[in-house]
Amino acid sequence: MIIRHDTRRRIGAYLDLLREMAGTEFRLRDQGTFLGFLWTLLYPALMFAVLYVVFVKWMGHLVENYGAYLLIGLLFWNFFQKSTSSALTSLARRYSILRNFRFPREIVVFSTVAAVLYSFLLETAVLLVFLPFIGVLPKPAWLLLPFIVATLLLLAAGVSLLLPILAAEYRDMERIWEVLMMTMFYVTPVFYPLSVIGEHLRPMLYLNPVTHIIIAARGCLIDGALPNPGALAGVALFSALLFGAGMLALRKFEYRIMDKLME
Repeated sequence: MIIRHDTRRRIGAYLDLLREMAGTEFRLRDQGTFLGFLWTLLYPALMFAVLYVVFVKWMGHLVENYGAYLLIGLLFWNFFQKSTSSALTSLARRYSILRNFRFPREIVVFSTVAAVLYSFLLETAVLLVFLPFIGVLPKPAWLLLPFIVATLLLLAAGVSLLLPILAAEYRDMERIWEVLMMTMFYVTPVFYPLSVIGEHLRPMLYLNPVTHIIIAARGCLIDGALPNPGALAGVALFSALLFGAGMLALRKFEYRIMDKLME
């Protein structure tokens, strides 16, 4: 009983620490001011406006309600890109705390992802309010959105656990990841439908787990269609394995990471 009580108390302390660090990370991302709050909404809105103006004439006749199609793709892509990119440098940014206090290192990574999640949930709420104004009415399938978001969160967390390890080992990892994210943006159907891609290339795009998540989110929100259970379950399983591998790797290389950060 004493052991269980100590375990519950330790878990509670870690959750409190995660909440505090996530809040601090959120404020450090310029979200603690009114202008920061506006930027949370303006950044994806500006990105949407540019892509919409550039591609609507090309894609508009291929995709019904292209505005909603593009908004959903950008929203889900931006969460994955921002959370993983921020997590990559999370241990380096928190080095002084890690050096002086003993606690699970993954809390730092989770707090970074959680800070981006706050913005993502806010943007999603705005999206759901906005969709009826552009002709996309609420549907029963919208209730499945939390499961799709949970799959995306699990995938982002799994990748985010591995990236700080690579960042400590390879100093150029931040630039490498920026290039990979830029490349991945164009091979993910964020602003175009898969129908414009040659059939011989589509299997390569389907290897990208974010592709399946975006397709599921669009089908759920725009068409009211149920996600492909096999595809989404496959992504969820892959994400869970990635998450487990990330947890093990971060704990195994914890001391090596600290030594590398100290150099």
